[in-house]
Amino acid sequence: MFNRVPADENQAESAHKVPKMTLTMAELADELHISLPTARKLVRKSGFPAFSIGSRILINREGLQRWLDGQPPIAVT
Repeated sequence: MFNRVPADENQAESAHKVPKMTLTMAELADELHISLPTARKLVRKSGFPAFSIGSRILINREGLQRWLDGQPPIAVT
C-alpha cells in the first residue's frame, strides 16, 4: 500500500549537525563528569540555567557555558 522512500543522505547528515539547545540531567552529569546526585544539587543553585517542562528538568547549553565562565577558578593544590 505504501512505498518506503529512502531518506536523502544530505538531509540526514544536516539533521545531525544541528547542536541540541538543551541537556537532560543525565547529559549534564556526563558532560561535566559529575554524578547524577551532584547534577541535581547543581541545578537547584540560584542562577543556574535550568528549567522544567512537566517533570523533566532541562539545561540551556548556552546558559550553562555562560554560567561556567562566570564561576571563580578553583585552586588546585
